[in-house]
Formats: sequence, structure tokens, C-alpha cells
Amino acid sequence: MGISKRGFLQGVAAGAGVLAATGKASAATTATTGTVGGRRSYQRIACEEACTTPEVVKELSRLANGVPSMKSGPIAGPFMPDLLDIGAGRVRGMDAAGIDVQILSLVSPGVQLFAPDTAIALARDVNDRMADAIRLYPARFGALAVVAPQAPAETAKELQRCIQTLKFNGALINSHTNGEYLDQQKYWPVLEAIEALGVPLYLHPRDPAPGMEVPLAIPGFAVGWGYAVETGTHLLHLMAGGVLDRFPKLQVVLGHLGETLPFLLDRLDNRYAWQTSVFRLKALPRKPSEYLREQVILTTSGMNYAAPVRAAIEAMGIERVLFSADHPMEVQADAVTEMEGIRLTATERRKMFEDNARRVFRLTAGAKA
Repeated sequence: MGISKRGFLQGVAAGAGVLAATGKASAATTATTGTVGGRRSYQRIACEEACTTPEVVKELSRLANGVPSMKSGPIAGPFMPDLLDIGAGRVRGMDAAGIDVQILSLVSPGVQLFAPDTAIALARDVNDRMADAIRLYPARFGALAVVAPQAPAETAKELQRCIQTLKFNGALINSHTNGEYLDQQKYWPVLEAIEALGVPLYLHPRDPAPGMEVPLAIPGFAVGWGYAVETGTHLLHLMAGGVLDRFPKLQVVLGHLGETLPFLLDRLDNRYAWQTSVFRLKALPRKPSEYLREQVILTTSGMNYAAPVRAAIEAMGIERVLFSADHPMEVQADAVTEMEGIRLTATERRKMFEDNARRVFRLTAGAKA
């Protein structure tokens, strides 16, 4: 072939360099994406995925006189088919988006607008429907129990059924109930049951409580800002009202990367210490940041963006950040694409997508053999 020894050796060296570079690139890809040979080494678990039933829609429509609003929640419109489907169609959508498991929950405002008897009856019915979906697709779904705080004694019993018999993964409350927060002692039997059962409470947003409606009803910003402020305020009431001390094992899950609270940790600590000192207020046993880092868990629902995700991990630690798509309020395929585009280590990626959800929600659905 007419190739010199020197040329041959140069070619071998160049080839070795390409192989080494390829190997480094492959290792780097594995380190940041968690893929091996093009296949994921983790499952994608989405933790805040909404559904509803025709009965709930009917009751909400009756209260709203058939007029959809932020207060009524979805009773009409483009979200309805996806919300009502907790069967084959939802599973096909998950497959198309690359989501392995959804943890189902009743869409906001849940049953918290109804009279106690109606609320508890609907809660039981929805819980049964979600249990049916899990039986049909045990590898694809988990569920958060529907809670009716306005019926605390009955709800405590229903929670026991959901967790112990139906094997649900937690409970969800849509922030305020009739304008009241969970720091009021009449709701503590619900919190006591959740803590005793060893599952987390997902504190989900809804329309702001009376008194907050007008200042937070900014056209176009009701959800992106108003809902976050309302729900974050609720969590601070639980902290300031001694609820997190009364129930020290209670873990509260906040969506949307913590409703802005993790990004304010230093200021909350600083100004809390200043205000309690200057005005001689009785201080809490722990700093605000300590309550958040010890009893609050975040999901990325609606916030699968690089800068806030990295900031949340730095503020709270990777063990307290979980992936959520927020289906169908967000496009779940886009949520997956956005999250997979964030530069994370393979360990961080696996924890956010799978391991943290399995630990926090005691989830077995989709577990690998």
C-alpha cells in the first residue's frame, strides 16, 4: 500500500486518540445523563399528575352555576378529556412522553368547596376510582388520597383506608378550606393521621383564600404568582403556628419548586431573627430554613427549567427535589425534554426522576425486579 512505518504509527496513534476521546465522551454522557448504551438506567416518575371524575365535575359545575373560573377549577375546556382519562389513553400518553409512572391526584380544588357530607362521599368515590386504575395498571400508577379537611374525623378514617388497604402513596390537600389553613386545631386530626400513617402531605395550590383574592388577582399572573404566594403563605402558617413542631415527622410536599420559598431561605432566616428580636417575639425552636430543609420536599411541576432547578438543589439538597410533569396542565413531553436538558450528574438525575419519589412516597409501582 506504500505506507511508511512512520505513517502507520501516526495512524495508530490517531486511531487510539479517537477511541480514547470516544470513550471519554461516552463516560461523560453516562455521568450526566444516566444512560448506558443509549438506554436509561432509571425510570421517570411524575409526582403531581391530575385527574377528575364526572361526579366531581357535576358538583363543581352546580356550585359555579356552570360558569368556569379559577375558583371552580376545570369544569369545561381542553383539559377535561385528559383529566377524565385514568385508563388506556393516559397510559398511551405517558408512553409517548417517556413517563414510566404517574402518581395520580384529584385536580384542584378537589372536594374542599363542598359541604362535609358531599365532600367525604366524593372523596371516597374518587379514591376508589384511582384504586381501580392502579389495579388495572399496577406498574404505571400510584395515587394520593383525596382529603376533605372540612370533615376531619371522617377523613382520618378514609386516610387509613387509602393508605393501609388501597396502598396509596400519600395525601393531597388543596391549600385553604373555606379560607382556613391547617394551622387551625380543628384540622389537626387529619395531620395526625397523615403523620401516623407515615406518608407525605402534598400541599397543592388553589385559588387564593378570601382576603387574598383581590390583591393576587392580577390579570395573567393569578397562577404563576398568586397561587404560589398563597400556598407558600400556607406553609409559613404551618411553621409559625407550631404545626411542624407539633407533628415533627410530617413531611410536606410543595410543587412548583416550593412555591418560591427555597429561593428565600437566607432572607427568611435573617429577617425572622431580626423581627423576633426587635419586637421581642417568642421565636420558633428552629430557623425557617431548618424547617424547610427538614420537613419540606419539592417537586418540579411546572418549573422544569435549568436555573431554578439547580438553585433548588443547592438550597434544599438533591434528596428533597423530585420530578413532576403537572399533567395535563403542562405538556408532559415538554416537561421531560426540559428536565433531561438540564445538566445534572447521573446520580442527581436518577434521584430526581426515580429514587427520591420511591423513598418519599413509598412507591412500588413500576419497580424494577
